[in-house]
Amino acid sequence: MFETGNVVLHPSEGVCKIDDVRTERFDSSKKRTYYVMHPLYAKIKSTLFVPVDSDKIVLKKMPTKDEIIELIKSVSIDNIEWIDNSTLRKDAFMHIIYNGDTKEIVALIAKLHIRKKELEDNCKKFSATDSKILKEAERKIYQEFSYILDTDEENIPAFIMKYLNV
Repeated sequence: MFETGNVVLHPSEGVCKIDDVRTERFDSSKKRTYYVMHPLYAKIKSTLFVPVDSDKIVLKKMPTKDEIIELIKSVSIDNIEWIDNSTLRKDAFMHIIYNGDTKEIVALIAKLHIRKKELEDNCKKFSATDSKILKEAERKIYQEFSYILDTDEENIPAFIMKYLNV
């Protein structure tokens, strides 16, 4: 169980700080214990109530810098298959992002950056759909990594590439 003051990873909201743990009753439902938290990187200030016993919203403990480095070193870009059909590719890549496995998302980011560079080197454009997928994947990972590494998000790509075996 997490405590007040802990910083955790919310599956859709990213890095969040727990402001309180308290029992509430919403509507006519039974009383439940909730983590009361706010996303640290949200553009609009919001408060989230996540049931402590929720099996739908699973909060994760923040990794350490060493754990991030080991994770990046263990990433295999070859595990991400490039799908020529853009609709199927979008579905597969968005599934990776929403599945929330950090290692797979880092591999996806690297794969998309490599693909983008290959296209640019051949004077071709990176598709808008692939660009949107890349931005979403980066948003999920860069918030987490920048918080842990205490650096700006724009420094994260270089950090990742430094430890990738590409």
